[in-house]
Amino acid sequence: MMNRLKSKLNTGNVCFGTHISLNDPVITELTGNIGFDYLWIDTEHTAIGLNCLEQHLISARASGVSAIVRVPCVDQVRAKPILEMGPDGIVFPQVNSYQLAKTAIEACMYPPKGNRGFGPRRAIQFGRVPLDEYYKTADDDLMRILQVENIKAVEDLEKSVTIEGIDAFIIGPCDLAASMGHFNDLHHPEVVEAMKYVERTSHAAHIALGVSYGACNYEDIEFWRDMGVDMISLAADTDLLLHGAQRYLDDMKRCFRAGKA
Repeated sequence: MMNRLKSKLNTGNVCFGTHISLNDPVITELTGNIGFDYLWIDTEHTAIGLNCLEQHLISARASGVSAIVRVPCVDQVRAKPILEMGPDGIVFPQVNSYQLAKTAIEACMYPPKGNRGFGPRRAIQFGRVPLDEYYKTADDDLMRILQVENIKAVEDLEKSVTIEGIDAFIIGPCDLAASMGHFNDLHHPEVVEAMKYVERTSHAAHIALGVSYGACNYEDIEFWRDMGVDMISLAADTDLLLHGAQRYLDDMKRCFRAGKA
């Protein structure tokens, strides 16, 4: 059966997510209960290791939220144990060429479509799911996501969209802008035009488009809505904790100052 995140995207709905970067799996459980369509668990830029990741995935399942995992790089060996944990999706960063895109997709599809080694564990509930049944649906059950974070990826995109098995492209606007000589300026006209090209090209190939971006305010959301994204991953657990704590502290100070006036 196709996973919930894929199903929602395939019916034309926009999916909303946030990033998990801290080790404590309670954060995933708590955030997963809020109502996000998915949580993006990041193992590229964080200290989350395999043992910790497994606990995050258990928490995501307990809270009923889809979980996608960003691996550190396009590497079949590093992706393999993560795939065996049964995430809803896998995200490959810095997929900067057609060949890297092909390598990434083949690493998470079983033969004859790919070259993924066979050794599922949690993905088959440790043996409760028959292997032949799992094999028939495994490729469809996994969402395969590639990040466009470099102008080289944009230049190869028309060729990359021909690869069978890509479910979504995710724009990484900060890295993309930096690769174009516009560090921290994702609204530069050249960067915006590159992102619009990614939107047109991916949607013309019937591939979903998303964004992963750290900042989160209403203007950011409007910008990505108007860009035409199907998946929007904004902020992270650290942002939610920081800004929530700051807001409550400011409210307390303001309230008590008003009481003394």
